[in-house]
Amino acid sequence: MKSPSLGPRLAQIAGVASFGMVLLSGCGTVTPSSLAKGPASTNTPTGTNVSTGAQMGLIWNSSDSTLRTLTGVPGSTQLGPPLFPVGAYAAGAFAPLTQTALLLDPKGNLQIMILPSLVPSTVAQSVSRSSVIAFSPHGGYAAVFAPGSTSVLMVTGLPQAPAVSTVSASAAIQGAAVSDAGTMLLATGGASTGVTVASISASGTRSSLASLAGYGGMSFIAGSEDSLIGDAAANTLSRYHGGVATVLATHANGLNQPLAVAASQDGHWAVTADQGDGSLLRVDLTGATAPAQSTCACSPTQLLSLSGNAVFELTPPAATPGWMIEADGPTSRVLFIPPVRGGQ
Repeated sequence: MKSPSLGPRLAQIAGVASFGMVLLSGCGTVTPSSLAKGPASTNTPTGTNVSTGAQMGLIWNSSDSTLRTLTGVPGSTQLGPPLFPVGAYAAGAFAPLTQTALLLDPKGNLQIMILPSLVPSTVAQSVSRSSVIAFSPHGGYAAVFAPGSTSVLMVTGLPQAPAVSTVSASAAIQGAAVSDAGTMLLATGGASTGVTVASISASGTRSSLASLAGYGGMSFIAGSEDSLIGDAAANTLSRYHGGVATVLATHANGLNQPLAVAASQDGHWAVTADQGDGSLLRVDLTGATAPAQSTCACSPTQLLSLSGNAVFELTPPAATPGWMIEADGPTSRVLFIPPVRGGQ
C-alpha cells in the first residue's frame, strides 16, 4: 500500500490530537513516549480524520485486526475507519484511562502509542504474534502472553516510562491479570490437570492463590489487590482478599461456564460473560443487591474495557454488529456496536 500524501496525514494527526483532548477532558496533553527500545514503527496512519464528538475510546477490532475509534455514547455509537492499514498489526489493546495502545506487529515488535500521537514506538521485540494483551484496571501495567506458552512479558511504567521484563510459568498459561500495584495473577494448567492460579508480587514473590476445575477468567478490582476469579467447571465467581476466597455467585445465581470476568472502575460491580448460554451476570460487590442476569443476541467472547465506569465490549463488530454491556445503571444494558462498513 502506498503511503498517504502529507496533507491527509496531517489532517489525521490533527484530528486525533483533538480526539485525545476530548478524551482527556481537561487533564492536559499527553506527551508521546520517547523511550523506544527498538526501531520506530514504519506503519503509517491512514488519511482519515477522527471525529471530535463524544468518545468511547479506541478499540482493537479482532474481526479484521484493525485499531479504530468508537465515537458516541453507549447505545448510540459509530465505528471509525482503521487508524492504520489493515494488516499493519496482529494484536492490540487500548487502556482508556492512560489513553495508551499497545500494538503487536506481524514481525513481533510490541509497540506503544499514546494519544494524541499516532506514531508508535517499539518497547520489545521477538514477541509471539499470537499474544494477547491484558492491561491493569488503570492502565499502568500490562501482561502480554501467548495462551499455552510458559512465559509472560510484563510491561511496567505505562504510559510515559515503559519497561519490560519476563515472568516465567511452570506450565501452559491459560490467562493472566495485573493489578494497579503490579501484582500479576497467572493461571496455568489444563482440563486434565486442573488450573492453578499463582500470585506474583511486583517484587517477584510467588504464592499459590487458587485451584480451579476450569479456567473462567480473572481480573483485579481497580486500585485494589482484591481479585475476581471465575471457575468455568465449578460455576463459581469468587473474590480473593488477602488470599481468602469469598464466593460471590454460583450456578444458582445464573452463572453458566464463565469465560471472562471484569470489574467496574469504582469497584461496585463485577460482570461475567458465560459460554454455557451466552448470558451475562452482574454481581453487586457491595452486597446490596442480588446478582442479575442479562442476555445478548450474541455469543460473548470477551469483556474488554471501553471508556466509562462499567462498559465492556462483548464481541467485536464485523459484517454484523458487535455488542457491549453497560453495567452501572439501575439495570445492565446490552447494546450493539454498528457493523464494519463496506470498504472500511
